[in-house]
Amino acid sequence: MEFIRSNLIRDRASATEVIERDLPTGPLSHLILAFSSQQVADEATLAELLAFINTVEVTRSGVTVLSMQSEDLYAMNCYLYGRRPMLSHCITTATHARTLGLIVPFGRKTFDPDECFPATKKGDLTIRINTTVAAGSTIVGIHSLEAVELVGATPTHYMKSVMSTIVAPGAVGDNNVYLAMGNEIIAIQLRETTFPGAASAVYGVEDARILVDNKEYGYVAARAQCLLADRALLMDTMPMSMLLQQENLPTCTVWLDYDPQKDGNWLLDTAGKSEVKIRLNMGVNEATHMTVMERVAV
Repeated sequence: MEFIRSNLIRDRASATEVIERDLPTGPLSHLILAFSSQQVADEATLAELLAFINTVEVTRSGVTVLSMQSEDLYAMNCYLYGRRPMLSHCITTATHARTLGLIVPFGRKTFDPDECFPATKKGDLTIRINTTVAAGSTIVGIHSLEAVELVGATPTHYMKSVMSTIVAPGAVGDNNVYLAMGNEIIAIQLRETTFPGAASAVYGVEDARILVDNKEYGYVAARAQCLLADRALLMDTMPMSMLLQQENLPTCTVWLDYDPQKDGNWLLDTAGKSEVKIRLNMGVNEATHMTVMERVAV
């Protein structure tokens, strides 16, 4: 097979703006989004670099295909590829160049002709990147974006990834959140607001379960600390080596995984169901970020 890798944005200076581009019309495996900058006097942390990209959204004729904040995209990269995204030059030298690269995926694997976004008409598929000006420990921020098309691919499925903010429910305890139906759920990613630290062992979401037509399905009870232990199965678990990055990033994120072997055999099929929901046992009355990854039939 043949692929085409092309440049859509090249070294665009960081600014507070929304960058919009039409995507190529061929079947799309993934996009590559990179942010580069120079350090001021100390190491720019991952959190600071991620903050320059607020949100990434891909739509087809106004219908959302992918929408999430940069922190959730980073975490989804960890889940899909089993390792942290590229972050170059973990040193403290002033004015040293740094680059953070993120994959914007349309399938669980890259270069998969069976699972990628199908061919479209010109102008149908659009990306919007909400950015902000470089500040803090970095200067001279620039963005670049590239696309990978799979020539002649005729996919049967693609991956849809949508983040939503679950508002504070008003009290601790059970909080039912209803999920969209019709597709197969690959995984549910939860980025919690409160995570244990020096002063508290409380999780914003203490545990979670999935109910399909009011019957527990797969995840009958999943404690946050046990979901955290699942990282050993999902990604490398060693912390960064730099002083300001000695935390096991993504710090506050856990996954309810329905594709543990990456073979599609355990996906949660919601087609024909009356109701699918996730029940979050809130340890803190606060908002939570949830990203649902779905496999959608073409």
